[in-house]
Amino acid sequence: MNDVLLPQVNNNCRFCNFNQWMPAGVRVLNAAVNYNPFSVTIGNTNVASSLDQGAITRYSQVNQGYQTVTLSGSNGYIYVQKPVYIGDGMTTIVIINTASGLDLLPVSDSACATNAFSACIRVANVAYYSGAVNVRLGNLVFSSIPFQDVTSFSRVTAGSYTAQISRPQRPNNTLLSVPLNLNSNRIYTLYVMNWNPSSDAVQTFLVEDRRS
Repeated sequence: MNDVLLPQVNNNCRFCNFNQWMPAGVRVLNAAVNYNPFSVTIGNTNVASSLDQGAITRYSQVNQGYQTVTLSGSNGYIYVQKPVYIGDGMTTIVIINTASGLDLLPVSDSACATNAFSACIRVANVAYYSGAVNVRLGNLVFSSIPFQDVTSFSRVTAGSYTAQISRPQRPNNTLLSVPLNLNSNRIYTLYVMNWNPSSDAVQTFLVEDRRS
């Protein structure tokens, strides 16, 4: 079983994972609210026994193809059991709230070209209760990101930014401002998620990776 990496407190990101390329590598992020921690099994491998909201696992290497992912509670109750396709690259499976309860959202952890002066960043909206959101980082704006959508990567100058989260209908009404420090030669995914079942209750989870 792989250890769960709890959010780290630092100026760069809540979680820094310096994994380089791993064929058919899978990790799991719990973005669902109003549930107790989950046990997560991929195929016959238990990758987490108590995955709380806002926690992410290490990558586990699995066989390429469809893998049965099982999401269960501490009492053994199965919330979700479904096949998820795992390609030859790396994937983050995000546990999300839905109208019917819970679901699994596979996010392809693709690469992005960086150098000694730049970083890459993208945004994933996994905030079910908030709907579409805008994310602004200085002059870079990710507009009207629907729930379950993941933007393409944008290359930016490495350095300090403030991420401002708003709704498309009211872009001048900032729901959340979060300082970010983007290091050179790194790629980032900024997950926007809820922290309780309210449309205004948004938080961010910044994941840092390297692929070279």
